[in-house]
Amino acid sequence: METEVKWLWKTTQTESFYEIYTISYQLTLATREPLLEEHLLQTLNHLFRKLPPLRACYGERDGERWLREMTEIGLDFEVVSGATTQEVHKRLQSYSYNMNKGPLWCVKLLSEPPSSPEIPAGTDMEQFCHVYTLFLGLHHVITDGSSNMKICGFLVQILDAVMGKRAIDTVEQLGVFVSDERIQQLQRERVAAMEADLELRRRVVDEIQSRDGKCSLVKSTFKGVGEKVPRTGMLEKTLDAESTMAFIKRCRSEGVTVNSAFTALASVAIVDLLVDGGLVQETYNIRSDHVLNARRYWGGDTSRYLGCHILPLMPTVAKTPQKIDGKFWDFARSVHQGLQKKVNEGAPLLAEAAKHFMLANPDFDATFEYDFCVSNVGDVTSLVTEGGDRVQALHVIRTSALHAAPCTWTLLVHTFRGRLILALTYNSAFVNSQMAKKFCDGIFRHLQGVL
Repeated sequence: METEVKWLWKTTQTESFYEIYTISYQLTLATREPLLEEHLLQTLNHLFRKLPPLRACYGERDGERWLREMTEIGLDFEVVSGATTQEVHKRLQSYSYNMNKGPLWCVKLLSEPPSSPEIPAGTDMEQFCHVYTLFLGLHHVITDGSSNMKICGFLVQILDAVMGKRAIDTVEQLGVFVSDERIQQLQRERVAAMEADLELRRRVVDEIQSRDGKCSLVKSTFKGVGEKVPRTGMLEKTLDAESTMAFIKRCRSEGVTVNSAFTALASVAIVDLLVDGGLVQETYNIRSDHVLNARRYWGGDTSRYLGCHILPLMPTVAKTPQKIDGKFWDFARSVHQGLQKKVNEGAPLLAEAAKHFMLANPDFDATFEYDFCVSNVGDVTSLVTEGGDRVQALHVIRTSALHAAPCTWTLLVHTFRGRLILALTYNSAFVNSQMAKKFCDGIFRHLQGVL
């Protein structure tokens, strides 16, 4: 008897945009007893049953592409030997998922323990003496940063229960998988607002049109430095707990968010690169794009909503001096004001709505070429959890594939267990590994200098 297909919804605009992106997360776990394959397989079976996005794949319905539930349990789990973490990330960033059968996610376990794992303060490593590196690969169409951190947390909690031989509810669902209908409703509301407010419409349309013909200073300054076959490169840097706390406290005292300050630091580090590349000016218009969680505009409790709920990228331009001369926090406040204004008014929603009022012009390109992109999901400790009696979560890193997109690099930032973590992913077609290292090191050098 053929299993009845559970159709979810027609492919959304958000899902279509993120179809070229794959994601890889790296979890460092410590356990009291040795972690066995059967522990992980039990855990992944529970995850599959309890998390709706992990059961999703695609199918054709009445000539259209729809998201649907898989008709049978399907797990993609593998123990990997003799590979570095970088090699596993590289594999996951180009991973081929069976879109029409599923699953659209996979898990890889390194058979060798990490040589020098990040250990949070207060972790009893004598009790939790078995350390492992686990990789979670996902297709971006079914999930986003917020959902992924929750999935990591559910994995940690279920694995802790499995290893502790505690009962697990096999029916309870750990979230609600929803389409981007709420985003589309917000877009319709913004279109209506622009129909009623001609000045608002003019301002937003003018801003979009002002991008025409302007490009990334990084791309225009550094030509021919990339590789012919693009790949996604990655650097990871973790700020120690003491410096992280000092940075957070300083941001608060200066009246800026950690995100704004980090964006300002990245802008200053980009200027250093440009100067090294021979572009010497008093000030530079540094262009950055920002990933926003659409749930912030939904209202009410959104904590259970899973899926890919990211707004179109939010562009901003920071007039950055070549020499900061002890005035970094003044600059950071100017960056903060610009970012907050855009966030508060829902700038990405306005920009999408404005397209309804722009006359078709085949020669106009509204693409915003940025010098860097920022994706900051904040403090994820409560989402990933620190673990339990049997399993401790020590560290988490997230990356996103860039080599299929015309991007330079993305700063993936979060804080976990008191430490700020950066994964700098870059597209090797536009920047090389030496530039990426200079950029990454420059951010943290300036950070230490402004504490």
